[in-house]
Amino acid sequence: MTVKKKILIIDNSNQAFTGKDINGTFLRGTETSLILLAEEFVRKNIDVFFVTKTLKELEVNGVNYINFESNALKENFNLAIAVSNANLFKNIKSSKKAIFSVSNQTFEKFFRKKQLISTYKYKPTIVTLCDYQFKKRSFITSPFGKVIIPITVDNSFINEKVDINKIPDKIAIYNIRSNRNLDELINIWTKYIYPKDKSLRLNITPNLINYSDIHKKNNIFLRTIGNRSRMIEELRESRVLLYLGHKSDIFTLTVEEAIRLCVPVVTYGTGSVKERVSHGVNGFIAKNAKEFSDYTMKIMNDDKLLRNLKMNMFNSRLKNGWSSIADKWIEIFLK
Repeated sequence: MTVKKKILIIDNSNQAFTGKDINGTFLRGTETSLILLAEEFVRKNIDVFFVTKTLKELEVNGVNYINFESNALKENFNLAIAVSNANLFKNIKSSKKAIFSVSNQTFEKFFRKKQLISTYKYKPTIVTLCDYQFKKRSFITSPFGKVIIPITVDNSFINEKVDINKIPDKIAIYNIRSNRNLDELINIWTKYIYPKDKSLRLNITPNLINYSDIHKKNNIFLRTIGNRSRMIEELRESRVLLYLGHKSDIFTLTVEEAIRLCVPVVTYGTGSVKERVSHGVNGFIAKNAKEFSDYTMKIMNDDKLLRNLKMNMFNSRLKNGWSSIADKWIEIFLK
């Protein structure tokens, strides 16, 4: 009889969550991705224990959610995955260890977060999410190896029915966190886009800065933050996602979500965004504000161009789901 493999996932974030919370608005992309990855491991006949700050231990979709006082932590695991922090491996017995890295960790940050001693003690492999992050991770902060294993969207975006012939109203959306170059996007919109066509609308994330007067003269509106279903509906109602990118981006799921719903993206390609936006295929990568505004105006006003972009995305939207990502983890760490 084959003994089932065991995987432990450790998340020390301040959120007390389980898989039941996956549609909640408070979860970040990190927690959502790890829940989806854990459930995919279960479908591949692997026992999964997921440590969070949950007060009540329970099983959700086959994943055992436990807290940091659980007796289950005394077991032996084939693989332990810690989110960003090698100190979480303390007292964990596991054949292999991996750090699920969710930032571009400089040596200064690595040292300040007291990762040096624990990294050399537990010898984890660093799992980065993209080539941009992989190249920024130095040998000093990943002395026992680093690999690239991406994340992806959940199946609700992939399974959503998409009508590529449906042309939405002239609405652009920005639904990333408001501290990711939103100021610069608004500047481009108010100077170069809206003055040329006052029928265009931009929906933006409720922000950290007061923009209460801007929409009165620039057709900019604040989105209402909702659950996943509302997010999907918002994207389906939009012609284009506008996002410049950000140097701290290692995998902005919103860009991938838009592409899976056949919504093109206009960007500067800053950070990791350039790894997912293919110029002229699923959007455009602009070199400056003028190009950004020109590409935005084209998508807003050229129905034929929009249909062509939607068709490009439609033909590849079912590829590279969580099953193939889980297979890569298994190939690297459990074979």
